[in-house]
Order: sequence, then structure tokens, then C-alpha cells
Amino acid sequence: MKRLLLIFFLLLTFTAFAQEGTFTIKGTIKGLNAPATVFLIYDGVINGKATLNNGWFEFSGRIDQTKEAYLTIDTKDTSYTYTNGTKFYVEDGNISINCPDSSLDKAIITGTENNNTEAKYKASLQTIETRDNQLETMDTSATEDQKRSPEFLKDLELKNKKLEAERREANRKFIIDNPSSIVSLDALYSSAMYSDYESIKMLYEQLTPEVKNSPQGLAYAQELEKMNTVAIGKIAPDFELLDTAYKSVTLSSLRGKYVLLDFWASWCPVCRESNPGVVKAYGQYKDKNFTVLSVSLDKQNDRKTWLNAIHHDGLTWTQVSDLRFWNSKVVALYHLTALPQNFLLDPNGKIIARDLDSDQLSTKLADLLDK
Repeated sequence: MKRLLLIFFLLLTFTAFAQEGTFTIKGTIKGLNAPATVFLIYDGVINGKATLNNGWFEFSGRIDQTKEAYLTIDTKDTSYTYTNGTKFYVEDGNISINCPDSSLDKAIITGTENNNTEAKYKASLQTIETRDNQLETMDTSATEDQKRSPEFLKDLELKNKKLEAERREANRKFIIDNPSSIVSLDALYSSAMYSDYESIKMLYEQLTPEVKNSPQGLAYAQELEKMNTVAIGKIAPDFELLDTAYKSVTLSSLRGKYVLLDFWASWCPVCRESNPGVVKAYGQYKDKNFTVLSVSLDKQNDRKTWLNAIHHDGLTWTQVSDLRFWNSKVVALYHLTALPQNFLLDPNGKIIARDLDSDQLSTKLADLLDK
């Protein structure tokens, strides 16, 4: 099932390899006409705007180097939005963008080196994405009884776990096979969501010097350094947030216990599927020097939804949030790029494991506390 991410636009303001030249973008979006408008965005600003003519649009211009770009559409020409768009590379040459309907995430983009490689990367994940969509449908169409069924949620969790393992392997293979392509940085971002620092650093080192020294590669090196601050063996950064009763809670106040620091949100289906496993672990080990601190990335206007989810899922341990969604201060502090994510801390606050599923959490706690 799709993990909810905050990584897509990190690279939009960065450029890639030096390659001065001219570009032409020709495309079609079936089923749309004026006043529907497409927007071409790179360098963090709108660089082009075209009203569709029987589904047809075109852009052209000069660039000083290859740039990551974003094409988005507004069907009424009122404003642009990132909710319906697709990423590609503006670079020297002729670029073709063809979409079978108004959903730009289905666009086929070809014609230049990086866009052809990006198309190859997407194709390598196509089967995984199809199964991902099927899992999402299973979740969204679940009955209330199914949502309360530990067996149903466990099945979804295991299927998600298997899918994520296949996604990591597909990304790893793509990076190894394409070390000289900046598209491999996309695969690295995807891999990093549920991988430890050391494994991602090893993959990064497989890239060619040209890729690593590109603006994007240098930017990724900075991201790696941020990942290292919350790597296994590091002391978990302290923070202070309000609980459901508006009382201040600090992470450091839990020193002396093993702590599962659990990042989630009421709107995250995979988080909700994972909650029964955390409930079980808490019930089994809460009297053995173990506790949980859950941090929600819910929105300011969704406080009631957050509280209802806590009650519905039976989360009886401490819950905190600043209700600032991806703008929460913990996002940068823990380099969160997706949900759910968790960190297991020892009594000294040191990170000893991360991103544990329910089975892994149970096994780890048994090793630590069943003595």
C-alpha cells in the first residue's frame, strides 16, 4: 500500500549535469480542452503555462543545464496544484509527454536520455505499483468489522511488508545497474524510506563521481548526513510536544525505560494496520520497563479525528502531536520521509532498532525483556 511521503519536491530546486541547450516539450492529455491549463515548473517557479488545444500542448526554451521539472494541470485554469502532476527532466532535446487521461501520474515521458532512463525506472516498478494499488483498494473498501479484525489487519501488514521488501530490492538493482544516471538518486530516495543509514550509504557509494558531484548528488549527501543523526547507535534527539490533555511531554522524560518512538497519523492506512501489533507489544511488556510514545503528524483541523483514531485503535499509551502535518518539528529532527516509522530506544535513549514491524518488535522485545 502506498506509504505517505514527503520527499517528492526536495529536488525540484536543484539542477543536474551541465548540459546547455534548447528543449521542446510536446504532449497530449486525452479528454481535456481549454480552459484546462498545464504548468511547467522548475527552479522552484512556473516557467511556462499552456492552455490545452484538443488535448495538445507545447513548450520550448533554452536551459543552461539539465533540470528536474514538474508538469501539473488545472482543468479550470484557476491555479496550479501539486496534487495532479508528474516529474521529469527538462534537458537539451525533444521531449514527448503523453497521458491517456487527466491523471498526469499516468504520463509516458520519453525522448531524452534522463527521461528515457526515468521511464525504464518506472517500468521496473510497474508490477509493484499495481499490487500497491490493489492493497490500497483492500484497505479503503474494508468494512468496519474488518478494520477491527486483528487477522485482517495482520494480513495487510504482512502483504505490505513483502511489497516494501520487493520495492527495496528493485531500487537496489536499478541503482547497481545505473550508477552513472541521476535517476538512481530517485531510487535512493525511495529506498531510504525504510532502510538504515549504512545500507543507503553503501548504495550511494556505488554511484559514479559525476553523479555524486552533481548538485543533486551533493544535495543527497547532505540528506545522508541528516539520516546519520538518527542512525542505529545514535542518541535519539529530544523534543517536547503536547499530549491529548495539552500537557507537555519530552522524550527525555522517558529515560530509564525501553521506548518505542512511533510516528503515525490517523490518515495513514498503513499506520492504522500496524497499530494492533503495537497494542499487543505494549500490553505484554508495559510492566517490564517498556513503553510507547506515539507522535502524530495529523493536521490542526483534524484534532478530533486524531483523538477518535486513538480511541478506535485502543492506543492507551502517551500520544503527542503539534498537529502541524509535515511541518511538525519532528519531521526534520528525525528525517521523516514517510509514515509509519518507528525507533526503538534503550533506557539511555540510544537508538537500537528502527522501522520494526509487529513481528520484529515482538521478537526484539522478547530478546530484551523476557529474561
